[in-house]
Amino acid sequence: MPQQDLASFVAELESIGQLVRIAEEKRVDELPAVMEAHPDKAVLVEKVKDCEFQFLAGAYCTREQYAHAMKCDPRKLGQTIAGLTIRREKPVIVDTAPCKEVILKGDDVDITRFPLFLYHPYDGHAFIQDTNVVSRDPDTGLINWGIYRFMYRSKNETNVDMRNDSHNGRILAKKYQARGQDMPVAVVIGGPTLDKIASMYSFPSVDDWDILGGFYGEPAKVVRCETSDLTVPANAEIVIEGRMMTSEGWIYDEGPYGEYTGTYGSGLPANCRFVVDCITFRKGGIYQYATIGGLHPGRTDLMIFDPTIEADIYTALVNAGIQVLDVHAPYGGSHNIVYARIKVRGGGDAKQTLGLMLTCSRQWFPKLAYVFDEDIDIFDDDQVKWAQAWRYNPQVDTVVIPDLNILPLDPLAQTNHPPVHTPKAGFDCTIPIVGDIDRFSFEKCAVSDPLGDPGPVAPLTEEALTEAMAAYIKEAPRMWRDILKHFHGQPYPLIYRAFGNLRPKLGRVADRRPDYPYTFANACFVYEKGKDGK
Repeated sequence: MPQQDLASFVAELESIGQLVRIAEEKRVDELPAVMEAHPDKAVLVEKVKDCEFQFLAGAYCTREQYAHAMKCDPRKLGQTIAGLTIRREKPVIVDTAPCKEVILKGDDVDITRFPLFLYHPYDGHAFIQDTNVVSRDPDTGLINWGIYRFMYRSKNETNVDMRNDSHNGRILAKKYQARGQDMPVAVVIGGPTLDKIASMYSFPSVDDWDILGGFYGEPAKVVRCETSDLTVPANAEIVIEGRMMTSEGWIYDEGPYGEYTGTYGSGLPANCRFVVDCITFRKGGIYQYATIGGLHPGRTDLMIFDPTIEADIYTALVNAGIQVLDVHAPYGGSHNIVYARIKVRGGGDAKQTLGLMLTCSRQWFPKLAYVFDEDIDIFDDDQVKWAQAWRYNPQVDTVVIPDLNILPLDPLAQTNHPPVHTPKAGFDCTIPIVGDIDRFSFEKCAVSDPLGDPGPVAPLTEEALTEAMAAYIKEAPRMWRDILKHFHGQPYPLIYRAFGNLRPKLGRVADRRPDYPYTFANACFVYEKGKDGK
């Protein structure tokens, strides 16, 4: 599996039916909906309005894509990857690479050249998040890389989420901080799936380029950066060089963002600031983005249901005064697993629903009952599993009723002669409504809807747009999506640059407003007193 550039890998995805190519020009605010419309395929948008890059997303969202990258059977992915992680190949430094075709430094550095957009409605800002971040251990000199996200601040700076110890990223950052130094990093954007897989593996006393070469089965080709002693893979599309300001510490607000869990992270985490010194890229290159969260956190799977059992349970719940919305008996459960979706109005609704579900239908079905909130599509197996994973507390949300009748054919009965009985279990997968519960932490993160055709809009200069944005934010606390909607129709790079001009004067507040459901969800930008000289 030799080193491969992204364009070649995209062509291969298309050849195996794993790519949707979109030739029609799209605005940046349309990109989330484009991704959401194709949850099981990679999407290549060939033309993005006001942007010089192609846009690629979902290039490693299915087992088929992983298996193609690994050249193995989809059922053997784990075994194949395990075998490759133990191989090592020293890298080869090459003189130049396509990612050096354009080199921007100084005032030319401008990350608004990338397709920046609001992915999920409650995101704090636009994120650059399909990245491999390269750093060097100051003690050993070994290269380390891992995947982190970057939240926009201005045209030459972002925040970077380094709260965890994945790939020793924060450990290395703390080493630089202890020295009073900022950490040089190189942010690699765009690469085939094999590179992504390799970047998830890091071992003590091993250079990560040796690991990457092990995955290739031959030395990885790397090229030197322009502003530091770091190296990056020669097959990169885009490289952002800069410094994590570790000497300043973890003091900058970051997020919220729709996470891989399908929820928003809790609170406004404190993170480092990242300053961009140089951007290099391939002419006509591909800007790669990762599909995260949204309405398809896994592959959507529609299930066949048994309408007779559903009807029995639906009727029983309605007669009991439960505000039931749907009942679904998935085919794989053979009538013994049933889901209900309800609107919870009182503390006992969910548990009473489970009691009724386990006892009302034919005195046999179901054996296992699950109750979900109204925002869960119980006909979507991925959403069901998501709610089971993130809203169910085994200690308090399990209802067991002993000695209930079961189907005589059930092997647990150990007899063909009724009556037979067994305990049955119900699982409350609804959000708690009692106690000091932060309900926003359970909120599903969908993708942002397109803002629509803005129609004719009088263009503003960057200075005029900055002044207008300042006045708009001074009127009231504003979420980032408020700002995008208000100034929709202006070129998005201007909108981001205008915001970047204001960012040093702005703070964040959790402002409760009637048009947003939760306090924390708002995380609005406000003009901070004293920062604007007033």
